[in-house]
Amino acid sequence: MENKNSAFKEYFSPILVLVIICFVVTFLLAFVYGITKPIIDENTAKAASEARMELLKDADNFSDSGADLFVLEDGKVYAVDCYTADNGAGMVVTVKSNSYGGLLTAMVGIDKDGAVTGVKITEHADTPGVGTKAQAEGHLGQYAGHTELGSDTIKDHADDIVEVTGASVSSGAIHKAVYCALEQYKAMGGVK
Repeated sequence: MENKNSAFKEYFSPILVLVIICFVVTFLLAFVYGITKPIIDENTAKAASEARMELLKDADNFSDSGADLFVLEDGKVYAVDCYTADNGAGMVVTVKSNSYGGLLTAMVGIDKDGAVTGVKITEHADTPGVGTKAQAEGHLGQYAGHTELGSDTIKDHADDIVEVTGASVSSGAIHKAVYCALEQYKAMGGVK
């Protein structure tokens, strides 16, 4: 009898303890997630709103346009949401495109005349110090004032937009994002 009790203590007792610990930790993680998720969502929405206001300074407030997503010929969806300024000042389109480290998310401000007012990278997985060089204000500022890019690839564009040496994939992803934002703007018929 003592042999069975010894086997239980040696083999099953540690398993039972680990199962109980896992259950308690899972419950605590779910509880904490339930408390923090609304706060995280609120902060994310606030940061996105601030970024939209930064990109389209003449806007008073933004409303989700509920627009359909723009799809390029390669079948990939790029424009993920469009917010129109309530006062008709323009639109901010959030676009995801494939970059070196994965998906790159860019917000592109477009005024009521269809010209880019600014570009802001809100999320990326590119290599710090290399791929992020394409996210510098000097590179992003090249797009200001453009109403058309002509091509979704930076290499096919005119000389006024230059890719960053050493960050050609990241530069191309940003270019594609701006191109898609402008195409989305046109597909929606501009700002109404």
